[in-house]
Amino acid sequence: MAGVGCMIYGVAEGFKVMQFFFGVCIVLGSFALHFIRKKDWDAHWQEMDQIREAHEKRMAEEEEKKK
Repeated sequence: MAGVGCMIYGVAEGFKVMQFFFGVCIVLGSFALHFIRKKDWDAHWQEMDQIREAHEKRMAEEEEKKK
C-alpha cells in the first residue's frame, strides 16, 4: 500500500524519481517477502508433520509395551 502510494505521489508531483524509485522498491520487497514467508511456512509445516508422526509412532510403541 505504501509502495503504491509513493509511486502515485512520485508521478503526480511531476515524476519525482526518488519517490517513484522507493515505491517500486517497497512493492518489490513486499512481493519478495510474501514468497519467502510462504516457502518458510511450507518447510515449517513439513517439519511439524515429521515431528507429529515421530511422536505418534513413539506413543503407539509405548502402548504396545504396556499390553
